[in-house]
Amino acid sequence: MNNLPLLELRSVSKSYGVEAVVDQLSLSLHAGEIFGLLGESGAGKSTLLQLAANLINPDLGEVWLGGEKLPLPSDLLIPGHPDIKIVHQDYGLSPNLSVRENIRYALRYYEKNFRDARIEELLELCQLQAQAEQPAKLLSGGEKQRTAIARALAEEAQILLLDEPFAHLDLLNNRRLAETIRKSVALSGAACIFVTHHATDALGLSQRMGILQQGSLIQVGTPQEIYHQPLNAYVAGLSGEANVLDLTLAMQYFGRHNWHVLPDAQVLIRPEYLHVQATPGADGLKAEVRWSIFEGSRYRVCVRLGQFDLMVYSDKAVKEKQEVGISVV
Repeated sequence: MNNLPLLELRSVSKSYGVEAVVDQLSLSLHAGEIFGLLGESGAGKSTLLQLAANLINPDLGEVWLGGEKLPLPSDLLIPGHPDIKIVHQDYGLSPNLSVRENIRYALRYYEKNFRDARIEELLELCQLQAQAEQPAKLLSGGEKQRTAIARALAEEAQILLLDEPFAHLDLLNNRRLAETIRKSVALSGAACIFVTHHATDALGLSQRMGILQQGSLIQVGTPQEIYHQPLNAYVAGLSGEANVLDLTLAMQYFGRHNWHVLPDAQVLIRPEYLHVQATPGADGLKAEVRWSIFEGSRYRVCVRLGQFDLMVYSDKAVKEKQEVGISVV
């Protein structure tokens, strides 16, 4: 990656009334990077994208692109920037136009041979050849999202901003869209920020990711760092299934282990850090199954250990109230 950030948000803030929606937030993005922004509904994710797209004025702070400070949107005839494209949750497609025509609209001022070749390239990249002549109103949610991305990439934008791109998608379309985003960024050299409230999407697609809480970016790191070394119990729970125990209690039951220590003398124990035995071993801990849910490749199991509940995973079926053994992997 080039050491010079392609996009920078420098201490940007945005309030509506007395509520600070984005608060003193700084973020840099490099060419070819996919950055996932994970946060609960109302955390400020969509407002942050609008600031990054230069569509709304920050109350404080600056937005930089390619080493140059962008003018305030209020000083522009048309807010935004031609090298920054945002795909909103409603897709912004013309419903009666075909997929091909929606992409063509973004290229309407270009020479015909270039335009036609670029459309074919984008149809292939976004896996839309079979839907090319279909009206947008007849597309599935995943197909609409891929069409919107194709249109956003048509003019070879430097920055691609995606607002909840995986919302309402089934598993198959989720995987297709993730692959489209990966290929698009890799081939174009663009940088991408996508926002989501699902940890699996952020962990699976991001090269770096950030945790947004009440308008503040409280932790930034690789998906592995966020998952295994969260800043606090909030980040631990938002980024995946988490058992957060008092350090003394964890040592009492499990002994000394290389647990990740959280603030307030707590430790993080992910379910996969523990092993479930169908019958308790002589030297293992005994626990009682409270409930079990089949998830395809595993069972998600809640067990009662002493005076607290633990979430664990098991590769075998267990029954409610069954006594099982728990050990550290």
